[in-house]
Amino acid sequence: MRSSFIIGASVVTIIAAGATASITGAVVNNYSGTYEDFGGVTVTVNVSDLYLTSDDAADTALNVYNFQMAPAGMVDYYQSITGTGWLPTNLGGIFDNEAIRQADSFVTIGGFDFSSRPAQAAGAGAGTGLDPNFGGNTVPYPGALAGWYNGNPPNLNGQVGNTVVGLGVLVGRFSEPAQLDKVSIVGSTLEVTWNQGLGTPGQQAGFVVNVPAPGALALLGLAGIAGRRRRNG
Repeated sequence: MRSSFIIGASVVTIIAAGATASITGAVVNNYSGTYEDFGGVTVTVNVSDLYLTSDDAADTALNVYNFQMAPAGMVDYYQSITGTGWLPTNLGGIFDNEAIRQADSFVTIGGFDFSSRPAQAAGAGAGTGLDPNFGGNTVPYPGALAGWYNGNPPNLNGQVGNTVVGLGVLVGRFSEPAQLDKVSIVGSTLEVTWNQGLGTPGQQAGFVVNVPAPGALALLGLAGIAGRRRRNG
């Protein structure tokens, strides 16, 4: 299994004067795995879990928009046999399997557990919607300037927590068949809207996905461990 690594992000859009940019970037946790799909079929995939990172535990993502995938990432992403496109939809029961939980590609605004490899369990990511620019639920990859959003903001699905990349929230999984060999979304751009819960003002910023300085993953991991120790102390 391939070791995880991080793709960092730099700000490319200036938010309104006087506002504090608490969503700080977009990062990717990469890994590989072999999973069983419906009917006993197995699939080996390279997975890129896309997160927004933050410096404030109250931050709640509302939407991702103007997502422009870098050309190198424009491939046919894997969808589980029992999956229903880019919306996170695990029907449960006989349709629930390893592949839909860990290998299926989707976009979301939170609503997942904060484990190192969040599972697409039945009900995870409920309420996520796609904007018209996405290109439809079953396209091979998001269209130009695609967007997705939390269609039911009172549920606070997008609130950040301690993840494998530090304080952040999962906003997508891009899973490629292993034979494509590490297709990259480095250079992709996106914009984000967030607030700190109902009744608080929204903030916006834009990011470009790039490679961070060496040691960034170790620092983020230590920050996540420290945060967990403070809560348990």
